[in-house]
Amino acid sequence: MISASPHQYRADGRALGRPEPVLDAALAQAGRAEASGAPAILTLMHLAKRMDVSHTFLRSVVGSKEGTHYREFHISKRDGGGRRIAVPSPELMAVQRWIVREILRDRPVHPASFAYARGSSIYACARQHAGAGWLLKLDIHDFFESISEKSIYRVFREIGYGRLVAFELARLCTRPWVAPPRGTRAARSVANASRRGIEFYRRDLTGYLPQGAPTSPMLSNLVFRVLDERLSQLAARNGLIYTRYSDDLTFSGPASGFSRANAAAFIGQVRELLATRRFRLHERKINIVPPGGRKVVLGLLVDRSVPRLSRELRNRLEDHVRSAIPPAMVVRIGPPISTFSS
Repeated sequence: MISASPHQYRADGRALGRPEPVLDAALAQAGRAEASGAPAILTLMHLAKRMDVSHTFLRSVVGSKEGTHYREFHISKRDGGGRRIAVPSPELMAVQRWIVREILRDRPVHPASFAYARGSSIYACARQHAGAGWLLKLDIHDFFESISEKSIYRVFREIGYGRLVAFELARLCTRPWVAPPRGTRAARSVANASRRGIEFYRRDLTGYLPQGAPTSPMLSNLVFRVLDERLSQLAARNGLIYTRYSDDLTFSGPASGFSRANAAAFIGQVRELLATRRFRLHERKINIVPPGGRKVVLGLLVDRSVPRLSRELRNRLEDHVRSAIPPAMVVRIGPPISTFSS
């Protein structure tokens, strides 16, 4: 609550000379957020007081145009590509962790989503496809960077926050583009930016969800929830099972009643669905596995009734263990790291 009770809040407001319409609007706005299990936040100053951080700092983040509150670096992928990581400053990291803890944690995600939520796991995701005949594995290109500030704003509006507060929360969780990927500047430009909202907050380009911020994983699930539902329905109409683990989409079906031609047509429908929300497939990572093929989901073999570790993943885990423990302390007991089932 914004006070011990709405009656007390109204009495305190009257004592300070606040107009009744202002008090009515504040109580209504607080009630919408609190009804969804989120804390009431009426203004950026109110948020600063709840977080016990500087209002000046929060305002500087919301108004930032250069992304200076993040440290950026790239890591190499196993397929030869690169991944942009943007880690917030310690001060902004603390703010984002508050948002995760107080607003985002335990928000319901779609049942097909198996990452970034309490109780979810790689094993639970892979188990949905155990014993499948056909397996389709797809990957979303630049998943986090494809999620815009506008999409995050909608998430906070759905939680119950007012327009300005939702906008400011979205800015606290996104990073401004300075040099967007080639060919995407028009899609990321703000229409009539010079006439939009508070002058200090104006930007020419919308922000994006940075991979490396603690708020990004859960926000990505909440943004993708509508597509999770549509992809689940599309899969069901085609007799398939659908799961998503972050940017990895997996579909599986029985050995009979499906074909490579069906798979190609189905992937085309998935591509069109993703495009409605400005997502696109990583075309080089499309993988269609027919009956009899080796089926691996998130590193786990799913060719039997229960997922088990693949040899590649088992070897990688052993390598990590060896690198973390001095050789003199390594004592092998029994066989190598066991599988989930024999």
